[in-house]
Formats: sequence, structure tokens, C-alpha cells
Amino acid sequence: MLIRACDIDKKTPATTYTITAGDGRSISKDLCEEHAEPFEEWLEEAEPGEEPEPEPAPEPARKATARKATAKKAPARRRPKVTSLEEIEAKKK
Repeated sequence: MLIRACDIDKKTPATTYTITAGDGRSISKDLCEEHAEPFEEWLEEAEPGEEPEPEPAPEPARKATARKATAKKAPARRRPKVTSLEEIEAKKK
């Protein structure tokens, strides 16, 4: 006889839940009634025997057409150039 205990708090009985991501990763956990509550809520939303509807793929982003810039961007702030005393003296000559 197999007895499953919750992976979180070791309470019995527990039910095994397996989640599989679209990229193929999957994980199985044995959960007691308390810890399985969120999963049960999701499962109640689905009708028995019904495959979950895949979420629609996002529409590909459209490239913006080249337009003349109407607003000027503020110039990027540059750090002041550090000049040594030797360079200052050389510029005086």
C-alpha cells in the first residue's frame, strides 16, 4: 500500500500534481488538501475532459515607419573633458 505525504508539511493524504510548461519543463509535487487548494481552484475552472485553451500568441510587433522627428531630444550630457596642466600650457603656445 502506497501512502503519499505532502512535500511541504508531510501531512497525509496527499495527491500528486504535475505541471508541464510549454517549453517542456515539468515538475511533480505531492500536496495535501491545504497546499493543493490553488491548483484545485484552477482545475475547477476547466470542465472535465476538456483540454485547456491555449493562450493566444501575442501579435508580432510591427516596425514603425521612418518618420521625420518632430520633437528634438535633449542632447545627452557629456562629462567635462579633464585637461592636465601640461595640456593647458601647450595650448597657450
